[in-house]
Amino acid sequence: MSNNKGFSTNYSTTHLQLFIKHMKKTILHVLVRFKRLPILTSILLYCCLTLQLSAQQDLTQHKVTLVLKNATLKEAFSALQNQSGVHFIFDHDIQKYEAIPITCSEKDMSVEKITEILLRNTRLQFVAMKDRIVISEKTTKKNDIEITTDQAENGIIRGRIVDFESSEPLPGASVTIPALKRGMVSDKAGNYLFTDLPEGRITLQVSYIGYNTERVQLDIKKGRGQVYDVRLQGASRLNEVVVTGGISRRAPVAHTSDKQVLELLKNARSVVSGISSQQIAISADRNVAEVVKKIAGVTINDDKFIIIRGMNERYNLTYLNNNVAPSTELYSRAFSLDLLPSRIIDKILVYKSPAPDLMGDMTGGAVKIFTKDAREVKHFDVELQLGNRPNTTFNNQFLTYQGGKTDFLGFDDGTRKLPSVVPGYGNFTQANITQQDYASQFKPYLQYGKKMALPMIQITANYYNSFKIGGKRLGMLSSLSYKREQQQYDVDRSSSFWGGNDQRTHTVVKETQSNETVQVNLLQNFTYKLKDSSTLFLKNYFLQQGQSATVIRNNKNDQYIVGDSTTDLSTLSKLQWRDRNPGYDVYERNIILSYTQRFLYSGNIGGEHYFSKGKHQLDWNLGYTFSHQVIPDQRVIRFNQNRQDGGTSWLSGKSELGWMAAYRYIPSIDNYSKRDNSLQRGMISRTWSQNNERVYNGSADYTIKIKPWITFKAGTYQQWKSRVLFRRVYTLNEGDLNSAGFPDDRMAPIGSNGKYMDFNKVLYTEQDLGKVWSRDYLKDDGSALKVFDRTSGSDAYIATEQLNAGYVAVSLLPFNEKLDIYGGLRVEYNRQQVAGAIPGYKEGDINQPVLVDNKSTDFLPSLNISYKPVEQLVIRAAYGKTVNRPEFRELSPYSELDYLNNQTIQGNNFLKPATASNYDVRIEWYPKDNKNAETFSIGGFYKNLISPIERTIYRDLYFGGPAIISFANADKAVVKGLEFEVRKNLGFIPANFFNNLSLIGNLTLIKSEVEKRLDTSVLKNPDPGINPHYTRQLQGQAPYIANLGLYYDNAGSGTKVAVTWNLIGPRIYAAANGKPFNLSYDGNVPVVVQGDQGSIIELQRHTLDFALTQRIIKSLQLKFSAQNILNQPIRMAEDENYTYKYEKAHRTQSNTTVNSADTNGDIISTEYKTDRHFILSFMYSF
Repeated sequence: MSNNKGFSTNYSTTHLQLFIKHMKKTILHVLVRFKRLPILTSILLYCCLTLQLSAQQDLTQHKVTLVLKNATLKEAFSALQNQSGVHFIFDHDIQKYEAIPITCSEKDMSVEKITEILLRNTRLQFVAMKDRIVISEKTTKKNDIEITTDQAENGIIRGRIVDFESSEPLPGASVTIPALKRGMVSDKAGNYLFTDLPEGRITLQVSYIGYNTERVQLDIKKGRGQVYDVRLQGASRLNEVVVTGGISRRAPVAHTSDKQVLELLKNARSVVSGISSQQIAISADRNVAEVVKKIAGVTINDDKFIIIRGMNERYNLTYLNNNVAPSTELYSRAFSLDLLPSRIIDKILVYKSPAPDLMGDMTGGAVKIFTKDAREVKHFDVELQLGNRPNTTFNNQFLTYQGGKTDFLGFDDGTRKLPSVVPGYGNFTQANITQQDYASQFKPYLQYGKKMALPMIQITANYYNSFKIGGKRLGMLSSLSYKREQQQYDVDRSSSFWGGNDQRTHTVVKETQSNETVQVNLLQNFTYKLKDSSTLFLKNYFLQQGQSATVIRNNKNDQYIVGDSTTDLSTLSKLQWRDRNPGYDVYERNIILSYTQRFLYSGNIGGEHYFSKGKHQLDWNLGYTFSHQVIPDQRVIRFNQNRQDGGTSWLSGKSELGWMAAYRYIPSIDNYSKRDNSLQRGMISRTWSQNNERVYNGSADYTIKIKPWITFKAGTYQQWKSRVLFRRVYTLNEGDLNSAGFPDDRMAPIGSNGKYMDFNKVLYTEQDLGKVWSRDYLKDDGSALKVFDRTSGSDAYIATEQLNAGYVAVSLLPFNEKLDIYGGLRVEYNRQQVAGAIPGYKEGDINQPVLVDNKSTDFLPSLNISYKPVEQLVIRAAYGKTVNRPEFRELSPYSELDYLNNQTIQGNNFLKPATASNYDVRIEWYPKDNKNAETFSIGGFYKNLISPIERTIYRDLYFGGPAIISFANADKAVVKGLEFEVRKNLGFIPANFFNNLSLIGNLTLIKSEVEKRLDTSVLKNPDPGINPHYTRQLQGQAPYIANLGLYYDNAGSGTKVAVTWNLIGPRIYAAANGKPFNLSYDGNVPVVVQGDQGSIIELQRHTLDFALTQRIIKSLQLKFSAQNILNQPIRMAEDENYTYKYEKAHRTQSNTTVNSADTNGDIISTEYKTDRHFILSFMYSF
C-alpha cells in the first residue's frame, strides 16, 4: 500500500486478533443466554480475560515489515500501529521532530526494534508494555536508578504511578521535580525513583497522556527514603491525541477524588457534606442507599430512603444530575436510592442549609447525586458481582409460586394481567359475568411452592465513546446494569389487644417472607460541546424492576407470655407463649402471593452557555418523567384452624394439614358496624392496581458577574405533575350471599337460607387450593363458592400538582474573597388537587366523594455567609425558610391493606403544608496543601417547624384488626443538634504502612420535641383517657447517628481495604395519639380502660461492613465484600405505656384476681434479621 506521502506498508490483521474478536462476541452472547448461572458466567469471563491478555502479550513480539521514504514520525507510527496492532501514545513533544525525514526498509523485525530505529536521531524515549508504546521526551540525563552511598545519605523518593479508578500501573508517565530540573519516566510497572535529593520541601509533578497532571508537595529528609504512590485521574477532555484510521484511542474516565470533593465543600456557599467516587470505590457499598450512610448526618430508612439529620424521607429532596429525581413509591414522594448502582456514581453532595436556587421543599436537606458523565474518551468497563446470603443461597426451601416466563427480566409476560372479560382500570362498573367465566378466564394459580435459591448476580457495564458531528465532539456514556437477587427471612410479630377477662393479651405472628428482585437499569447520557463556552446535554435514565413476594403468615390470638421476673423479654423470637383459655385455640394463616412491576423513565435536555468571556452564564433544562407501577393479581388466601388440644405446637410448624378456609365472621348486633368486615376481604382476595405518574418540568438560571466580587443570579422552575391510580378487587366468598355480596340475614350462620350447600367445597382445605378456582367450586346456584366484584369508586384517585417558582440571589466576595455572602428570595406558588372517595363498609352504603384543592404561595428567604480568616479555616452561618407539602397519597382518602406489612394505609385530606425556619453554624478546617484529603468540622443546627406532618398509627385494642397508618399535622416542633466530622490520614505514625491508612468518622447528636394540643372546641367531649396535650420526639427523628470507617489504600500494590461501622438511634416509626390500656382495681373490682395501640418505635441498630479490593493483573480487580457482619435484628417495639420511648418490658407479680402475670414496659412488635451478605466482584476495564 502506498500514498502520496511517500511511504508504503505491507500488513494484514493477524488470525489471532480475528479469533479474539470472534470469541468476545460469542462469549458475550453466551453470557446473555446463561445469565442465570453465576458459575458459568465466571468461567466465561475468566476465559475472555485470559484470551485478551494472551493476545496482548504476543503483540510486541509480532514481526512486521516497514518500508518508509521521507515520512514524518507521526506517519511512521501510524503505519506501524496499523500493521502491528500496538497503540502508540505521544504528546506534543513529537512536534519538535516533525521536520526529520524518516526513511527505512526493515523486514521481519520486532515492533520494539523498529521503534528504536525510528527514534535514533531524536531525544525521544519509549516505554513498551503489552499493547501500547508510550513516547516521551527525555528530561534528564542523570541516572536516578542507581543509588550510591553518597546519594543514600540524602533523600530518596520512590513510588508507582497508577490509574485512579482501576489502579492499573501507568508506564511511561512523566515524573519531574521542576525546581531541581530533574525528571524521568515510569518504567513498565509504573515505578519511579529519585535519589540524592536535598533536604527540604519539593513539588513532585506527574503527567500522562489523557490524564490530569498531579502536583504534590513532599518533605524530603536527609538519610530517609519515602514511598509516595500517585493516582492520576482521567482528563475531562483529551487535548493530547493519537488517532489513526479515524478510531479514537482508549482513554481513562475522569472520576472525583477525595481531595476534589473536599475542595468543593470548602468553596461551597452553603453547609454541604459529600462523598467521592474514590471513597465509594473502596467501600463494600453496592448502591447509592448504602453509599450515603457514610455521609455526616445521613442514614437510610427501609434500606432505600434517605434521612438527613434524623429527619425522615418526607423532609428531604433528591436531585439526579441537578434535576429533581422522580418519586418511585406509591406511598411517598421519596426516591428509592437502592435503584442506582454505586458503580455509576461520581460524587454525592448533601446540602443541609437552604439556598435560593434550591427547591423550597428541603427542610431536612437536599441530596445531589452525580453520575459519571459522558466524556470525550473511549472506554469500556464491566463488573460482575456474585452474592451469597447464608440463610438463603442454595436453600431449597425458598418460597415461590408460578409466575411468568419473563419474570427474570423484571416484567410480567401477561400471566398476571387483568382478564379482558371484566371492566378495565378506571371503569367502576362491576363485572356482570357468570361464575363459569370467572373460573375459566382468571388464572387458577393459588398454591405456593419451593425451589433452590441461587446466588445474587449483578452485572454492570459502562461504555464511553465520542463521535464527531458537525465538526464538534459528541460524548456518550451508556451504563447498563442487571441484577437478580433472592432473599428469605423469618419475621416475628406481636400486637396487643384487650382479650376479655379484664386482661391485655397478644396476637403472636410467625411468618416467612421470600422476595425475588430483578432490576434492569440503563443510563444513557450525551454531551455535545458546541464550543468552549457552550455545551448541550441529553440525559436519560430507564428502570425496569419486578419484585415477586411469597409470604406465609401464621397468627395465634389470646396469648400470654410464659416466664417469671427473670425472663428476658427483649427478644421476640425467643419468647414462650401460652393460651389465655387452654383447651380452645383459633389459629389464622394467610398466604400472600404478590408481584410488583415498575417502569421508570426520566429524561432531561439542557444546556450551559457562557457569554462575554464568562461574564454571563445561562443554564436551562427541560425534563420529562414517566412512572408506571402495577401490582397485578395480588392473591391473599385466608385459612383458620380450630383446635382444642391446648398446645402451642403451631409455633414449630406442626398440624400443617388442619388449615380450613376462613369462613365469614358472624357479628353481634352491637359491634357489627365497628368491626372490620371480613366479607370485604373474602376467603380469597385478588387485587389488581395500576399507578401512572407523569412529570413535566423546565428551568432556567441566569448569572451575571457585575464586578469580580459581585454576582447576580435569577432563575425559574416550572413543574406539572399528574397521577392516576386505579384498582380492581375480587373476592371469593360463600355461595349463599346475595348478588351484592352480603348475606340476607346478617346474624344468620352460613347456609341458613334453606338452599343446598356443599360444605366440602365451601370449607376447603389448603391441600385443595389447586382445584378451588374451577367450575367445580364456583357455582352460580350458590351451592359452593362465588366470586364477587368489590370494585367501587373508592378504588381510585386522581391528582395533579402545579408548581411555579422563581428566585433572585446575589453573591458578594468582599475583603479579597475572605468573606462569601450568598442570599436571596425564592417564591413558590403551589396548587395540589386530589379527587377520591371514602367507601361504605356495609350493604347499602354509598361512596362519599372527597375533593382537595390546596393553593399556597410561599416566600422563602435564605442567607449563607462563609468567612475564611486564613486559607485553612472556614466559618459558616446560614438561615433559610423551607416548606414541606403533603404528598398525593397522604392527601387522598384512598385506603388499602398493605398485606406485606400487615397494615392499612389511609390518607388524610385535611393535611396542610408544614413550614420551617432553619439555622446553621459550622467551623471547617483543612490542612494547607491537603495532599491526604483531611478535614475536621463541627457544626450546630436548629429548626423550628410549624404544622409538621407525621406518620400516625391507630388500632382499637378491643376490636383489633390491622393497624391503620395515616398522616397528621402536629402543632409545632423544634429540632436541634450538633455534627462532628473528621477525616485524618494516619501517616503521622512512624512506618510506611500508615501512610496509606485513613480514619473517616462523623457523629450527629439530635434533640427534637413535637407538641400537639387537641382542639377541644371541636372535640366537645374528649375521652378522659386521651391526653389532650403531649410532647415527644418528632416522628422519624433519631437522637444520634454515628459512622466510622478505617480505609487502607495502597496505590502501588493495588490493595484497598475498608472497615465501616454505622449506628442509628431509636426513632418513632409511627406515632399514636390515643389512650393506653389500663387495668386498676376498686377494691376487688377491676376497672379497665380498653385503650388504643401505642406508637411503633424502631430500635437502635449497629451495622458493620468489610471490603477488600485487589488488583490482580492489568485492568482486572477482584473485590470481596462482607455486609451486615453483625447481623443484628431489625426490631420495632410497641409503646404500650404511651411514654413515646422504648422501655424494656419485664414481668411483675401476678394479681391474685387475674388469670396471668402482668408485664410492664414495651413488648417487641416486629423482629427479623436480613442476614449477612458476602459478595465477590470482578471488575475489568477495556
